[in-house]
Amino acid sequence: MHLLLLGFALSIVVHVLILLRLWWIKLPERVDPDPPSVELKLQELPPTVEVATEDVELPDPSPLVMGPVTTEIDPLPNLSNDLASDNPSENSFGAIEAPGVGAIVGPGGAGSGIGIGSGKGGGGTSFFGVGGRGTRFAYIVDVSGSMEQDNRIQTALSELARSISALPDSTQYYVVLYSNGAILPPWDTGNWLRSTRSNMARTRQWLQEQVSQGGTYPLQAFERVFSLPEPPDVVFFLTDGEIPADTPYHVKDFTDKLKRDVIVNTIGFSSEAGKDPLMQIAKENRGVFRFVPTGGGGTRP
Repeated sequence: MHLLLLGFALSIVVHVLILLRLWWIKLPERVDPDPPSVELKLQELPPTVEVATEDVELPDPSPLVMGPVTTEIDPLPNLSNDLASDNPSENSFGAIEAPGVGAIVGPGGAGSGIGIGSGKGGGGTSFFGVGGRGTRFAYIVDVSGSMEQDNRIQTALSELARSISALPDSTQYYVVLYSNGAILPPWDTGNWLRSTRSNMARTRQWLQEQVSQGGTYPLQAFERVFSLPEPPDVVFFLTDGEIPADTPYHVKDFTDKLKRDVIVNTIGFSSEAGKDPLMQIAKENRGVFRFVPTGGGGTRP
């Protein structure tokens, strides 16, 4: 029995050794856990090339020469009778190119005017330096009681006579004075006047007869202008005082109903009391506003 058990134990040991030997033979080739290190060599950059630059002297740009800035307000020059003659002299208020629609331009005086075109061709003129181009020109001018001060009415009507006299004969014009209401010449037919020598002479004669009186109510004058058979291209509106606060609203309503472009330029004459509504009227109707101080001494047209 002891021999059998010993033989059985030896048999087990032998078989185990055989199995271990077979496992060792069939085991795949082992991989070295520590692979060899690989050295990476960075490519050396070529040496930096320094470029030598010479200092180049650039010529100094010519300095911008600015004229002297002045805030001095020049009074209007005295208007002489030649402004109202059949051969009017050049505009004393110096119409120049417009800075834009709704602009506010400087005070009156030679060389400080403003010009703006209606874009409809025709001829051109200016009124207190505010210029316009078109075929039909309307003038709405204040002759209220306050216009008697400092010879304002003389200065305004002289410039009005000069302005219509400068119109070419291919154009038409319409003049409405106002105080408490519209003031029209006795021959008015509610239509445009041709810019002929005879019509201009008759208008100038009528202007000489006017006196300042009453208040400052321009609405009826605007109604008259915008009820003409054909609408104006350019309107010149002048006042020396405060106008009713609703005037800009009514003027815009008139122009909107026409469904066409009408330029309304405004002139604050001698007094800045009505400046705000005048600026509004010009801005809303593609015109320009200009304040014109007066120095007196105007002469009758």
